[in-house]
Amino acid sequence: MSKRIPIYQLIERKWDIDGFPTYFFGADKKLYRFDARGRLQQNKRIMLRYTAGYVLKSRFYSLSQLRPLLRRHVESDQGSLIP
Repeated sequence: MSKRIPIYQLIERKWDIDGFPTYFFGADKKLYRFDARGRLQQNKRIMLRYTAGYVLKSRFYSLSQLRPLLRRHVESDQGSLIP
């Protein structure tokens, strides 16, 4: 399901998802999330029947449902820290 990302690999955060502060898309166009322990995990794109999408918090979102939720990531004074 999800894949652990080694610490030495740098992921540039490009897109945030409204309502899901721990999920984001990187510059490599892959979906990542921070788990409860603060580790970076990669979520894979899946096919549900004929629809491509991602699972966010145990709910499937198709690409067309996910697109309006995307917001460009803005660096804050604290960097890319998750609130």
